[in-house]
Amino acid sequence: MDAAKRQALLSGDLESYEFEGLAAWLCDQLQVEMHREEATESVSHFDLILMCAARPGRFSADQVETLRQRNPLAQLVLIFGPWCVGEARTGPVPDGITRMAWYEWSYRLPALLEGNPNAPATSAPQEQALAMLGEQTAVGGGSRVGIWASTVTDFDYLQSACHALGHGATWLASEDAPAPSDLDALAGLVPGTDGAEFAELCRCFAAFPAITKLLCLGAPTWQDWQKAQSYGVTAILGQPFRLVDMATLLKPQADCGILPLVNRP
Repeated sequence: MDAAKRQALLSGDLESYEFEGLAAWLCDQLQVEMHREEATESVSHFDLILMCAARPGRFSADQVETLRQRNPLAQLVLIFGPWCVGEARTGPVPDGITRMAWYEWSYRLPALLEGNPNAPATSAPQEQALAMLGEQTAVGGGSRVGIWASTVTDFDYLQSACHALGHGATWLASEDAPAPSDLDALAGLVPGTDGAEFAELCRCFAAFPAITKLLCLGAPTWQDWQKAQSYGVTAILGQPFRLVDMATLLKPQADCGILPLVNRP
């Protein structure tokens, strides 16, 4: 189906700052109807339904089931905010929904809208991820990635991900650290954005002004993202992250991962 003719419903906590930029981007891709409050009894015939949840339990299983019954061909996507990180672990969460964090939609939604002929929408999430990963590694390997890490363990974690995708990886703290012109992308791992590790990472990243910069961070907040983006970070990968997400962001000339920087008090 032509993406310009696809009908999308965007519902939930649309005024929450974690989701700023989503509506504008989506309206450039599809025909979008927005409901800030639930309207499950009156919506139907959508191809894509995106639910924005700023807090756990925002959408009940009954609400999701009603949406599914009234839109049997729609793909359901839940985009959740920082307070919902542990929801999938503590559960229960509605079945049959694609879940992504608020900082992930900018690099996951484009691939989702494009679809994957090798993985039908009815396939399991693991099958879809494997199909996407197979396509990405077939065409996207060979980049040279500089890694910032404060420990050998953290370096090995990111290095193994790069090698699994066919990319080379070099520790920036090593004696034979590469010159900026020798790298295609950077990746770094820190425990948070308030410590000395993040300040050191930012100083290192500043020497590489024109390439993709990925930050691996556990349970990031909106404040973490604002701070990271102000220092030139392209996208945040959670801990743990999906290899297919790293593959997407390391593609040559990748333009995904950019969220709007909003100055908030």
